[in-house]
Amino acid sequence: MREKVTQIVKQTSLSIVQNEIQAVRRKNIRKTGCRVIADGKIGVAGGLGEVSAEELFARAEKSLAYGIDYEVELSRNLQKHNCLDSFVISDAELCKRVENILGEVRRRHPEFAVSNKVNLSHIDFTLENELNLKLQHRDCYLSLSFLLKKQGSTGIMDTFFGLVDRRLEEQRVIEAVSEVINAYNNLLPMPEKTLPVIISQGSLTRLFQRDLNGKMVGNKASLFQNQMGQKVFSDRFSLEIVRDPIETYGPDFDMEGTIPAEELNWLIKDGVILRPYTDKKTALRHGFANTGCADGNYDSVPSLGGANVEIPHAGKTLAELLNGQPGLMIQIASGGDFTPDGNFASPVQVAYLTDGHKLLGRVPEFTIKGSIFEFFGDDFIGVSSDKIYVNGNDRMLVTRLAVEKL
Repeated sequence: MREKVTQIVKQTSLSIVQNEIQAVRRKNIRKTGCRVIADGKIGVAGGLGEVSAEELFARAEKSLAYGIDYEVELSRNLQKHNCLDSFVISDAELCKRVENILGEVRRRHPEFAVSNKVNLSHIDFTLENELNLKLQHRDCYLSLSFLLKKQGSTGIMDTFFGLVDRRLEEQRVIEAVSEVINAYNNLLPMPEKTLPVIISQGSLTRLFQRDLNGKMVGNKASLFQNQMGQKVFSDRFSLEIVRDPIETYGPDFDMEGTIPAEELNWLIKDGVILRPYTDKKTALRHGFANTGCADGNYDSVPSLGGANVEIPHAGKTLAELLNGQPGLMIQIASGGDFTPDGNFASPVQVAYLTDGHKLLGRVPEFTIKGSIFEFFGDDFIGVSSDKIYVNGNDRMLVTRLAVEKL
């Protein structure tokens, strides 16, 4: 049986130095990967550019001799096409509009320099096989990353603004950057009262990437090994594999062509740990359900990757979650990690005080600490229903953590 993967990436990248576009780079890369599956084995081959698929299939068939096990049932009888490439902008217009943003930021805040990149990416990804499977994902989006450095600073950056979007709202970007800079310049004393911590979800959910990995659970090496099927976290806490390409900027199928039933997307529901995330091979080996988390390069054997997990929101905005009190919104927290028993600690280099509507000012550096069983347990407050533009246009996690001054 034969499968083919086709990836086409077209990208325009603007390199920004000291508030100016210093370079424009373009790339157009086509990658083709071919797989041959026979007698429980798999062979793969890949090539760049315009290559003959038949030649790649011939090479893949020869590589069956390596004896790589792949005793899985192939995806079949499914066709789906996601087309999200309606964002149309020329390179010239992109440069002009980014220059307008940089010019206005420089006019408003001459003491700050903007650097880094803006990338415009066109993605076309197709997975197909001889069993009537053809899945395609097409997208076009903008990745904007501004490193903001204050004049006289010795660091690489002092604060930043970044987001991924399918449109470029110049005025909104300008106002967001200006709000971040104004808040950075307004240094406030550290509040005496313990306040809720507002943080990106990935900072605190990454432990689940490790310990809900199907291989970890199957090999009895997971922190949650003895808690599968049990209520471990708050009733308000759930964890879901998110596949919506509008939200994730990626396909809703994995590298094996799996789109699982919706109920299999839930890893944790109402505090109860339901299942680990898996690919076909891991699910088969350990007797788990396949949650469709196979990953890999275009020319590699599919294997278990990470899961794109999110905590669903409960319908309350950030301001409503804060319930009239301010919170500490963490922007830069580098150097932290989890211990094997689920405790987390991290220094926080940049954080802002916010009322849920706007940034009020910057607080001094501090450290956050907590246990995953507490900040997703009784201390868990929720995830905002609104996306916070000044912090990556993402929904923000609100919980209670121990805050210690440095």
